[in-house]
Amino acid sequence: MEEIIDLLKFTVPSVIVFAITYYMMKTFFDREKKLKEEENKALSRKDYIPLRIQAYERAALYLERIDPNNMIMRIHTPGMSANRLHGELLKAIREEYNHNMVQQIYMSHRSWSQLKQAKEESIKIINMAAQQMKDHSTGVELSNAIFEIVAKLEKLPSEIALEKVKADFQKGMA
Repeated sequence: MEEIIDLLKFTVPSVIVFAITYYMMKTFFDREKKLKEEENKALSRKDYIPLRIQAYERAALYLERIDPNNMIMRIHTPGMSANRLHGELLKAIREEYNHNMVQQIYMSHRSWSQLKQAKEESIKIINMAAQQMKDHSTGVELSNAIFEIVAKLEKLPSEIALEKVKADFQKGMA
């Protein structure tokens, strides 16, 4: 019996010291881990914000570039047929979109949806004008048809989308 008491005299204090040390070390390491995670979050936020800003800048640029008026001025060349201009306009919209697709990661769903809708509606405007053309129509005739359709609109799809994208950006950065 005395041996058990002697054994307990050494083991109980050792277990208590071990438990206290374990608790203190665990608390210390948990606190260090939490500080490290917060530091990593701050660093990732610091990297994320410029990417988000760049995504919205590129979205605004895309919307400006798919404005039918801007595209015609940029793409139309003298002597171009209506069919060729039609194809080049659609190609430009799709290439610009594909080039900027990755930006959706950094943008709100609403903003990206507005951008896609502006793309689709711009394509519709161009296709509507192209359907009015005859087989040997010129690029100038297609341009005029597009300008007529655009003139009837209160606002261009790209302008509507740009306003909403700007509002989302300002809301998200506030």
